[in-house]
Amino acid sequence: MLAALMLPASTSVNRVDLSKYGGKWSGSGWGKRDAGAPRERVRCRMTAKYRAKTRRLSVSGKCAAASRSFTLLGHVAEYRGSNRLTGRWVNPSGMGSVKVAGRRNGNNLIFTFRAKDRKLGKMRQFRTVWKLNRNSFTLNSQVAKGGYRDIGSIRFSR
Repeated sequence: MLAALMLPASTSVNRVDLSKYGGKWSGSGWGKRDAGAPRERVRCRMTAKYRAKTRRLSVSGKCAAASRSFTLLGHVAEYRGSNRLTGRWVNPSGMGSVKVAGRRNGNNLIFTFRAKDRKLGKMRQFRTVWKLNRNSFTLNSQVAKGGYRDIGSIRFSR
């Protein structure tokens, strides 16, 4: 359900530091199985750990909707002196494990990746945008289907 386009890099003096995102988070929002499916209310709990040496933020957690539950699992890492990001996202009940790549654009982390759509049995393009705020963040997920279409948005806070 949660899924990642590269936009021009932006350097922001006041950008939010990933190290501030370690800790326990809870979130709520909505999600869809795909662009044509109905929205479902989603609630999540997540733990994040930041490793300064590798500039890596790892996340693990669970989300629940009326029809199912799913895992949040993965990591992202920033390259020093750059707006480039890499990582891995895991969805055991969906697309499996995929590498993600992207850029930071101000306080947005924007990832794109390709993964197999289980329903269609073919590869699809996804985009995930992490909108970072000082005390919260939002995960917005999209699938490429005649342009990018929203398939989820979950806002997390402590």
